Amino acid sequence: MVDLSTKAEVRINAMNLGMAIQFVANASVLGYDVRSAMVFYGEPGTPSLRANDCDRLWAQFGAALLRP
Repeated sequence: MVDLSTKAEVRINAMNLGMAIQFVANASVLGYDVRSAMVFYGEPGTPSLRANDCDRLWAQFGAALLRP
């Protein structure tokens, strides 16, 4: 994450993947201006998620946050 006021990179502590997705989904409510996001998970060398895994995770953790 980049702090736009100081242009410095800000690290977010490690959290579980669901919490990371929720953080990104709620970022604007929390006062963050999100233009893009990338979530890393697992230890270095962990295989990347397949598209259907991403869809399932979004349905479970992210999409519910956007429903009225």
